Amino acid sequence: MKKILTSIFMIAFALCLGGCNLPWQKQEDTQTEKSQVVEAAKVKGTMKGMKLKVGVSEEMAPFSFYDEDKKEITGFDIDILKKISNYLGFDYEMEPLPMKDIEKKIKNKELDFAIAGISITDARQKDFLFTDSYFENTISMAVNQDSGIEDRKDITGKKIGVEKGTSNAQYVESYMKEGNTIKYYNSMSDVFKDLEAGKIDVTLYDTTGVEYYLQHHEDTKIEALSEELNSEESNYGIMFPKDFKYLDQFNVALQVLNTEGDYQEIKEDWLGTKE
Repeated sequence: MKKILTSIFMIAFALCLGGCNLPWQKQEDTQTEKSQVVEAAKVKGTMKGMKLKVGVSEEMAPFSFYDEDKKEITGFDIDILKKISNYLGFDYEMEPLPMKDIEKKIKNKELDFAIAGISITDARQKDFLFTDSYFENTISMAVNQDSGIEDRKDITGKKIGVEKGTSNAQYVESYMKEGNTIKYYNSMSDVFKDLEAGKIDVTLYDTTGVEYYLQHHEDTKIEALSEELNSEESNYGIMFPKDFKYLDQFNVALQVLNTEGDYQEIKEDWLGTKE
């Protein structure tokens, strides 16, 4: 039955691009001006023969991170990447990098695109293209239990640790800089290490990443505050240079993953939840 439904889908399914959202989206998407209809059956395999360089995160669990042996990059985003590659037909080479280096290399055309839990912010959309959002997220405040911080209004005169070049760092710089000290790190593992040790009082990080850290560190001294921030600019998209020619193909591939159930399976594997 699944094969029959898939065949019907591939023959008849048409997608609205640039003017409509993916089925799991809630936010409005206004990054392109004109809508166009693309038949999914005409997109499959259209990037066959291409080899693309892809920026991925080194340590953004559960989306893109090294496994326990530190030999292989794995995660939610990596499984999405594999499915998109299989559908469109391109090969790829992954380059694990911090976020600040990913942005720089895409601008310099040293990477073809990046999938690394990258939030679609207004600032980034000035310099990069994005697919429709494929994951909704928010920012959480994680604190050391000895910090005395119970909610956001207590974050004054505090040391806030953030990873350089991230949307979380941008949020802190925009809204929480006054009266606080910001300490920048090259990686979130260093941020969490100093937060555990009480060398900083609080960090802001993607909610899913905070939850994953707490679930995998039972003896942690870190806890998450209940308030979540910045839902408008925390949803993830695949990021490209401004002149990338295959954005529509990627949006089609994401739609296919959702319609055929692959997206839901990947989400359940990594987050234990279904759409």
